[in-house]
Amino acid sequence: MSVLEWVVAASLGLVFYSYALYPLILALVAMVVQLRRDARYVSSKQDRRVPAQARMLPAVAVIISAYNEQMHLRQRIDNLLTMNYPPELLRCYIGSDGSSDATASILAACTDRRIQACVYDVNRGKASVLNDLVAQASAPILVFSDANTFFHPDAITVLVKHFDQADVGGVSGELRLKGSGGDNQDSVYWRLEQFLKFFEGRINGLLGANGAIYAIRRNLWQPLPPDTICDDFCVAMNVSASGHRLVYEPAAWAEEDTPQAIAEEYNRRLRIGIGNFQALVRHPEYITRTSLGTSFAYLSHKVLRWTAPHLLLLGLVASAILATQSIGWLSLTLLQLAAYGAAMCLYQLTQRQVVLPSLLRMAAFLYALNWAFMVASWRFARGNYRGSWRRTER
Repeated sequence: MSVLEWVVAASLGLVFYSYALYPLILALVAMVVQLRRDARYVSSKQDRRVPAQARMLPAVAVIISAYNEQMHLRQRIDNLLTMNYPPELLRCYIGSDGSSDATASILAACTDRRIQACVYDVNRGKASVLNDLVAQASAPILVFSDANTFFHPDAITVLVKHFDQADVGGVSGELRLKGSGGDNQDSVYWRLEQFLKFFEGRINGLLGANGAIYAIRRNLWQPLPPDTICDDFCVAMNVSASGHRLVYEPAAWAEEDTPQAIAEEYNRRLRIGIGNFQALVRHPEYITRTSLGTSFAYLSHKVLRWTAPHLLLLGLVASAILATQSIGWLSLTLLQLAAYGAAMCLYQLTQRQVVLPSLLRMAAFLYALNWAFMVASWRFARGNYRGSWRRTER
């Protein structure tokens, strides 16, 4: 094979591996790991199960940075105040990041001592607010969430039970997206991501955390650079890079709405994509100082997904060059162009509110996802981003 042929095979093969082969390999590795644990359990007779509740419930600080969340904030505060957790052990630090709506006034009206309202006049970005809120909290366990997320009443209790294990530094709960009646297929994609997250947790390779619901030990917190975009990913991966375990606990769940339109999800993915490349460049320790399982999952699940559109473009260019040499390569080039063009047309149809079958909506969603990653890499390379945020449905 020539160099160009290897380029095509490697580019398309790596994308196929990340989306299709990696889930199968991950499930197989997780089965082997679980089998070894079962064998150790049978031979040692030691109880391997996590208790249903912590031996002693710790004090907990819930940390939420909010921007223009008047639509959800009252209900969110009510949700926090109805947690099945001792009131004397729970404090909620909620910061309004220069909101231009009624968010600040809603916070100011809170009289319950469990709610610590912090109103900031200037929109500095989520990372800056998180830094300030955590600096005020003294509880040994920090629980992070969003203003548009709603916890199950037992969520905090289920999260904290894992901290009885000394090597556990963080626990990610499960985010359940309410089904969308629109064209956005993120709820379907998210269910596939939950499958991967579950098995990555099995091999000690959990990647980041669900920003809607996760907890870490207070002494493992590292202040974030003000322009950090993917704060939840970086906070959790910092814990992993410190040598502590991240645990996935699907029984600790929260719920939020799925955006109705793919266009809304595209904007969210674009911002997250910039944060992904930011983390990749700034934090090589997420590969070099984490467990073998984490490094394997990070490269296979995250890095290859983020760079998939670049690999597809590289494969297309190499195929186009080879197309001048044979009918076979010309056919492959035209096939790639047809596939990408069809996906783009499907995305444009969703922009015009055309209702498509589920499979075609998924193709449009994947096109929007990969296009967002491509644009995100360009904006990150140019430095065309900032840490402050704008309001989206999610």
